[in-house]
Amino acid sequence: MFYKNYEYFLTIAKYRSITKAADELYISQPALSNYLNRLEKKLGIALFDHSSIPLKLTFAGEHYLEYINSLNHMEKRLEDEFSEIRMEKRGKIAVGLSPWRASHMLPRVLPDFSENYPHINIQAEEGLDHELYNFIEWKKVDFSIKSLIHPSPQFHYEIIMKERILLAINIRHPILKHISFQYDYDPKNVPHFDLERARNERFIFPKPTQNLYHAIQEILIVNQIDGTGFETANVATALNLVEANFGITFVPEACILHSNPYPNIVFFTIGEPVLFWYLTAVYKKNEYLPNICRLLIEDFKKNYQTPRQ
Repeated sequence: MFYKNYEYFLTIAKYRSITKAADELYISQPALSNYLNRLEKKLGIALFDHSSIPLKLTFAGEHYLEYINSLNHMEKRLEDEFSEIRMEKRGKIAVGLSPWRASHMLPRVLPDFSENYPHINIQAEEGLDHELYNFIEWKKVDFSIKSLIHPSPQFHYEIIMKERILLAINIRHPILKHISFQYDYDPKNVPHFDLERARNERFIFPKPTQNLYHAIQEILIVNQIDGTGFETANVATALNLVEANFGITFVPEACILHSNPYPNIVFFTIGEPVLFWYLTAVYKKNEYLPNICRLLIEDFKKNYQTPRQ
């Protein structure tokens, strides 16, 4: 009753003209006028102000337009879901990540995922923190993997892991001379470091445009430590400088969770309580996320939700 031939109503609403809408729909103007008369009579209310040129939606017409658009959205979602069922987990996923997360996380997740779902093609779009939101807005990706710092109401966030921010120090650094610690990184037993000991050390910071920079600055302010030092946008560069004993740096846990490619670096938790953020899968709220994307998100969760003491 309410949505039969609703494309007729949408076309009239689009052009605000019976004549233009009839031309667009390839039907006669009298036929389209009769349709609108029957619709308004059936609903018992006027949808357009017929005294206005061009036609103007009434209050009821605005609500009817909103209702029809919601039906369109629901139908599109149902069609997408049925299409996935017919295709039996076939399709393409585009995921946004920062370059350093891509270098560590994708080799961990993609080989097994591709073996389990060989007909799903995965593309990675790499960018800086602020670009990962833009990729979603521009529909360049289905979802992004990023830290949750300042949530936006237009996005939905699924937690992949509670990710600690670790302090990286060279094993030969004098600051470790009188500290007891575990040499091999074990996510279940990470030693803690009192930042007061690092008050006069050289820090290697991310750039101010990166989320990690702001998380670090907050804890340095709490500990009344001057937040200055060498800056680099590349986490790998920062760790390589620590490997060369140039300074100390901070690193999100996920990049070394499953393997430690830096044999001369010791990692510590910091802060009271321990400094962390949530690593999340981010996608647009109130928009359909294909089931194949959920399969990949679940694989990220499976690989990075690690039990700890």
